[in-house]
Amino acid sequence: MSGIVLSSSVRQNLLSLQSTADLLATTQNRLATGKKVNSALDNPTNFFTASSLDSRASDINNLLDGIGNGVQVLQAANTGITSLQKLVDSAKSIANQALQTPVGYVKSNATSATSSATASDLLAGTPQVNSSVNGSVQFNNVSQIYSATPGAAGAVRNNNHLGAYIAGTTGAGTPVLNDNTTTAAPITAATVISGAAGAGSDNLSSPPTVGETIVVNGTTITFTTAGTGQQDATHIRLDDTVGDLLTAINTASGGSSSISAGGAITLTGSTTADLVISDTGGALASFGLTAGTYARTNAATTPAPVTLATRLAGAASPTSDALATANQFTTSDTIVVNGVTINFFDSGNSVPQQGPTTATQKYIDLASATLNTLKTEFDAASGGTLTVSGTGQLTITTGTAADVTVAGSGLAKLGLAAGTITRTSAPATPAQITGATTLKGNVGSNSLTSNFTSGDQIVVNTKTIAFYDSTLGETAGVAANTTYLDLSTATVANVLTQIDAYSGGTGSAVSGGRVTLNAGTTAALAISGSGLAKLGLTAGTTAASTPANPGLSGKTLTIGSTGGGVATNITFGSNAGEVSDLNELNAALAANNLQASINTTGQITLTTTNAAASFNIGLLGGTATDPGGAFAGVAVVNAVADPNSQATRASLVAQYNQTIEQIKTTAQDSSFNGVNLLNGDTLKLTFNETGKSTLTISGVNFDPAGLGLSSLAQGTDFIDNSSTQKVLTALNNASSSLRSQASAFGSNLSIVQIRQDFSKNLINVLQTGSSNLTLADTNEEAANSQALSTRQSIAVSALALANQSQQSVLQLLR
Repeated sequence: MSGIVLSSSVRQNLLSLQSTADLLATTQNRLATGKKVNSALDNPTNFFTASSLDSRASDINNLLDGIGNGVQVLQAANTGITSLQKLVDSAKSIANQALQTPVGYVKSNATSATSSATASDLLAGTPQVNSSVNGSVQFNNVSQIYSATPGAAGAVRNNNHLGAYIAGTTGAGTPVLNDNTTTAAPITAATVISGAAGAGSDNLSSPPTVGETIVVNGTTITFTTAGTGQQDATHIRLDDTVGDLLTAINTASGGSSSISAGGAITLTGSTTADLVISDTGGALASFGLTAGTYARTNAATTPAPVTLATRLAGAASPTSDALATANQFTTSDTIVVNGVTINFFDSGNSVPQQGPTTATQKYIDLASATLNTLKTEFDAASGGTLTVSGTGQLTITTGTAADVTVAGSGLAKLGLAAGTITRTSAPATPAQITGATTLKGNVGSNSLTSNFTSGDQIVVNTKTIAFYDSTLGETAGVAANTTYLDLSTATVANVLTQIDAYSGGTGSAVSGGRVTLNAGTTAALAISGSGLAKLGLTAGTTAASTPANPGLSGKTLTIGSTGGGVATNITFGSNAGEVSDLNELNAALAANNLQASINTTGQITLTTTNAAASFNIGLLGGTATDPGGAFAGVAVVNAVADPNSQATRASLVAQYNQTIEQIKTTAQDSSFNGVNLLNGDTLKLTFNETGKSTLTISGVNFDPAGLGLSSLAQGTDFIDNSSTQKVLTALNNASSSLRSQASAFGSNLSIVQIRQDFSKNLINVLQTGSSNLTLADTNEEAANSQALSTRQSIAVSALALANQSQQSVLQLLR
């Protein structure tokens, strides 16, 4: 090839054609790639700058996926919050249904006493309202004048009283001498019982020995060793004196003794018993005495007329006062009075009562009965009186209510005869009884038609009004809780006064012949007893009277905390800060979950509000609760659950708990790509290729516990408005938390979306910048391509022209 020689023009054309071909290839490459810089050889500066811009754009573009995921995580959290808000609203709806459900309790309340108070004036009081019982109209016994008729006086009856007792005596005993060996002399009280005989001695000549005894009325006196033996009232030493022995004998017998000048001992017993002496070992003979019983005797009999105190039966004695032996009653005797049989038994001789006591069978114990005992039963059966005169004569007198018919074996022993004693009567104008009407009196007097007797009673609130008749020798008894009225002087007014004293009532009186009893204010009036019918009353119980209410002015009322409320301290009055009407009272009670109402009788009722329906009113105190106060003795009525309402509320609790469970699961399901901002996860987003521009979004725990919510318990929650309101408060707080977090997540989402848009735009800027450095202008390159094609054609033509001269030479050579 080196041997080829090209002409200058050909070589020039060839070079031109090669240059054009190179340019055309470059242009075609640019048109094909769209870039004017395709390698560092094209333009190192632009190539590497564009490459850096493209790399940064690529890095940022890679971050857009994470940012997009972050947007979706926030969208999922926001969707979860929206659903949770709806569930909380649903729970609120359930709680509001509980509020609208009838109160789950019959609420606790306390009601004051009746008063004259009104809603506009709570300070007015009331007078006492008596609870009364009225008897039937009664007329005195002037309505039919009956005259009591006395029967014939019975035979005189004396008691069995004997003359006074005379003590028994041993008489003069055998004279006893001492053992003086020179001149034996009669003993004296100073004589020693036993000692050495000798001249001048003063000892018994024949003393007893140790161990011998003398027995006096059952008491044993024993002789003991001289000097060292026992010595007391029943033990005499041998070196004691005769006087010491006689003192011991007198103590045992209760009598006396003496020693005659001749040394004879005389023992005298007492008037209460015979004198009985004995011995062992012949001790009595040492003192000139003889064993035996020396009976007491009676003085001349001095019988006296019987009295009401005279016993129906009993042994005769100087102190006895019983019917004479021939007239004494036995257990076989009877006395029949107006169909009532009086029988006798004797507990002292083991003869028991033969049957039950009834209205027609009465029993008297002869072991203790007196004529007065018999009189009591006799008078009760006859309606009249059995009297004893000062001479011992018994007389039967009819009452004004009925005749008296008597029979029986006992009558003769009283000196009376069987038969009928007829009362007399005459018509008269009746008159209504008054307080001055006597309880007992003759027909025609201002006394009750049915006279009271000693056997009547009126029982008032467990205490008894009993009666006795001093004109019959009766006296007041001493029974506990019993007041005795004397029938000889007592009037209806006296009885009513005592009834008021026992019942605590006031103003019991007689009006229009009708007895009216007023119950006391502290207890019901309970009356019974045989005397009631004689006053026109019947047994029964009447409620206590309502006491006077002085009103609330100046009083204080304290109420303990109720249902978590503020304890109340109220002062009633018209001054500043005091309560005088219902509105002011309710204003004072509101903070303690209480409200007040007043009825037409002036009773103030305190009641818990719906919010505290399950709670009981706190402890009441203050002067308004003192005795006599409007709230004295007021008992708080405790709240009682309403089964139907509680069942409804329990159903709402179940619905609420289902909603709470959905809140839990919704919070757990609010995740995207494994990230749950409602379950405590954290989201971190990177916004630039260096990792220096980031955003960390902290999650929250929005399960029920995180929202401050919990499942409810039946019987504890929703039971009243107070417990329901607590649930609503928690729900409102949860709702506020959801709204606040939704706002926070929304703000974060806005930031993330802004950075997302920014990254997209920045990528565009970077890519545009890169393109500006490397992209070719297709119009320019197309024109260049066209020009180079033309240029290449011309060069080819020129090369052909240059080659024509060589062709010519070749032609010449041919």
